[in-house]
Amino acid sequence: MKLDQPALQQLHAYWETRREGRSYPARDEIDPLDLRFILGSLILVDVETAPLRYRYRLFGSDIARRQGFDMTGKYLEQHPWPELAAMARQTYDGVIASGQPALIRRHGLINDQYVDHISLVLPLGHSQVEMLLAGVVFTPRETPSPIGEPHR
Repeated sequence: MKLDQPALQQLHAYWETRREGRSYPARDEIDPLDLRFILGSLILVDVETAPLRYRYRLFGSDIARRQGFDMTGKYLEQHPWPELAAMARQTYDGVIASGQPALIRRHGLINDQYVDHISLVLPLGHSQVEMLLAGVVFTPRETPSPIGEPHR
C-alpha cells in the first residue's frame, strides 16, 4: 500500500500506534481530538451484520462540501453514485475479510471538476471489524480523463 498523501500517512501512523501490535484498534481507542488535522475529511462507517450492511455514522464536512451531498446516517446502498458505491463496497468487504487497511483511488468528474480522490480505509473493532475509519483526500486533476480511467 503506497501512501503518497501526507494527511493519509499521518492517519495511518496514528492508527498503527493505537493498534499496539494487534490487528487493529477498537473505536474507543481513537480520539477525535487527535485527528483534528483531517477531521473534516473523515468517514466513520458502522458495520452491521446479518445482513452485512454499511451505515455512515460520520461523513466529513469537507467531503460533503466537495461532493455536494452528506451521507451521515445513510446506508452505502443509498449513495447517489453507484460506481463509487460499488467500489466502496468491494473495498469495505475486503477490509472486513482481511482486517487490513486498503486504499480506494478514484479519478473522475465530481461537481464539474476532475479530481483525484484517494481514501485510506482502516478497520476498527475488538475481536472482529465493527467499524471502518476512512480518510479522504481530494487533489485537483491537471488534465481531464474519462471517469474511472487511471491518471497518467
